[in-house]
Amino acid sequence: MADKVRVAVLGAASFSEVAHIPGVNAHPHGTVVALFSRDLARAQEMAARTNVPEATDDLEALLARDDVDAVTVPSTNENHYRYTMAALRAGKHVFCEKPMALNEEQAAEMTREARARKLVNEISFIFRYTLCYQEMRRLIAAGAVGKPYYINVEQQGLSWFRSQRATWRTYAAVHGAGHLGEMGSHCFDSINYILGPTHGYLAELAAVTHTVERDVEGPDGQTVPVETLDLASCLVRTERGLQGQLLNSRATPGFSPLSGMGVIEVVGDEGAILANMTRGDKEILRRLKNGSSWEDVALPAETTDGTPHAIFRMLGSFVDAVLRGGVDPQQDADFEAGYRTQAAMDATMRAAKSRRWEPVKTRVE
Repeated sequence: MADKVRVAVLGAASFSEVAHIPGVNAHPHGTVVALFSRDLARAQEMAARTNVPEATDDLEALLARDDVDAVTVPSTNENHYRYTMAALRAGKHVFCEKPMALNEEQAAEMTREARARKLVNEISFIFRYTLCYQEMRRLIAAGAVGKPYYINVEQQGLSWFRSQRATWRTYAAVHGAGHLGEMGSHCFDSINYILGPTHGYLAELAAVTHTVERDVEGPDGQTVPVETLDLASCLVRTERGLQGQLLNSRATPGFSPLSGMGVIEVVGDEGAILANMTRGDKEILRRLKNGSSWEDVALPAETTDGTPHAIFRMLGSFVDAVLRGGVDPQQDADFEAGYRTQAAMDATMRAAKSRRWEPVKTRVE
């Protein structure tokens, strides 16, 4: 490999410009060498704005190049599986956006392929790279709340009505689990990242889900129904019996100024800890000791300086993983972590239909 990790970005989505391209290029040993999109004009325009040297709509030729070491996949959800599998088979390391796939079968196949080829694989769970999440994880493992007995994860904001026209997020075949995949994937990974080491991964859940019945304007002017989920409310248990609840919704307004991006709260017999979901620009970590009031836990000044530091840490971690030949298990979400979240989303949809507790697979065999 050259002294730089040479990355192709597969998709000219807005997050490519916000995160993937600047995140890779910010690393001293990372460089984006090409941008792919099925819409060549869109790729060319974005490449020009972001100083990416090449734009292409030929995925096969791009993946065959020897001067591409790795790819990132910020394309629409139905392409995550297809682009990732093509890249792995071409011998490229892969950083894939969440949700990992459209279902747990696809996610399992992606995991097995990366494992068999011994290629670096990561999923874009950005909140793992906030200092408030990392400190919360450390404090809980150190016994800061005593013995945890409940977890509460909340992500809600009343926004379903904002789009009056169909987008790729309208269709289940493209967007998959809807808002459950968009932000619910983060909620499930938050449980697994913060509590998994001490209380096991999320192992079973019960759920109700809801889609607000509505039509939007389709591409030809006709009306089409929105097919994807707006809300999922779950009761959850981890492998070692820790219980809790999870609300993921774009159909409820929330009662906290933190609820738009989300919060996670862990309660134990000696107190509680709360952190917010953020890209690293405005982090909050609060601790409650029995018999006292909520207090802020001191974090470095960078956590509130308005810069989305977690973006650069996350993409930088991928470059580092490629350089050393493996992810950091204390921080990074590999494909198996992505699979656990995909399995939880699939279980949520099953539970909403069965009206029973459903098991959540935690490992790819």
